Amino acid sequence: MELKYGVLTGIACVIFRAFEFYMGWPDTELGQYSAYFGILLMATGAYLCVVETRKSNHNKMNFGKAFYSAIVVCFIISIMMGAHAYVYNSTVDPQRKERMAQQFHDEMVKQKKTETEIKQVEENARTYFSPMGQVTAESGGNMIAGLFVSLVIAAFTRSKKKEVEIFS
Repeated sequence: MELKYGVLTGIACVIFRAFEFYMGWPDTELGQYSAYFGILLMATGAYLCVVETRKSNHNKMNFGKAFYSAIVVCFIISIMMGAHAYVYNSTVDPQRKERMAQQFHDEMVKQKKTETEIKQVEENARTYFSPMGQVTAESGGNMIAGLFVSLVIAAFTRSKKKEVEIFS
């Protein structure tokens, strides 16, 4: 069940992320908030998986099994999002890292920073917005969010102690 929900929710997250890039949101202030929708999609997929797993176990599930189901779904989503980030930043829009470096350069010039500071910020932007930098950011960020999502879902969907049977 985890694989099914992980892949289906991962596809939904990738489609939403592609839509975000198409709209140009990630490089704007709106992009900061659109990530919350991605977390909501992840939480929805993990929750549906845990609920279906619980139903298949006669409505009995301990915290560990609920956490396991949710974290596997989130892990699959994270891998898919990382793959999307790599493909997008290396194939679809390889100039993004230079565009972002220029955007940071312009912002630093407005703030009247030194040339050394400007060069350092540009280099950091090129590293962060490179394909592998984006894979790390997408996968890592989604895994951290997935950990917290899984903990919350497991806490709220587990059976009460009287109802739980130990699953092997």
